[in-house]
Amino acid sequence: MTRRLARAHKPSVSVHAAAQRPRSVPIIVEDESEKFPDQPFAEGTHDTLDADLRHRMISEAAFHRYAQRGYADGYDMDDWLQAEAEVDHLLLQRAS
Repeated sequence: MTRRLARAHKPSVSVHAAAQRPRSVPIIVEDESEKFPDQPFAEGTHDTLDADLRHRMISEAAFHRYAQRGYADGYDMDDWLQAEAEVDHLLLQRAS
């Protein structure tokens, strides 16, 4: 008799449970603002640039000129002045 009671209290599983779920996911229309990619560094683009950062940018650009020339000495001032002009040009374009 205990077997019959155990079967009577067993929860039944619905065969049609999978049919009750949606077959497709609705497509949500995006805003116009979400069409453009995120720009995580855009928030500080109009701030003033730190003098140390500008100096590091110029020194790296001058070193790249030195490396492109095959590490030939004697052009350090020319490399620095050209790198400074390039960095300042980029910074002025960024500000406008």
